[in-house]
Amino acid sequence: MYKKLARLNEIKEGLIKVVETRYASIAITKVADKIIAFEDVCTHDGESISNGKLESGSIVCPRHFAKFELVSGKALCMPATEDLTLFEVRISGEDIEVDIED
Repeated sequence: MYKKLARLNEIKEGLIKVVETRYASIAITKVADKIIAFEDVCTHDGESISNGKLESGSIVCPRHFAKFELVSGKALCMPATEDLTLFEVRISGEDIEVDIED
């Protein structure tokens, strides 16, 4: 079910907004004019990844430096072997809606 989690003007390239839901912490960012929503969890250690460094369409975990491609969620280097969980996003007017269980 799609839920409104943010407004377009709240999401800037190079920044991450985290929204807490009953299901999960959802991180939202913009990559090359595309809105990306992913679970705020590094698949390597289960901790938050939203404080990681954004670089060239990827995020680097701040603890062990696992790297993930944001558009696909793909784990790009060790120690991560599992991809990030991505969520479908749709834009409704100025609202960002994310497909989550809630």
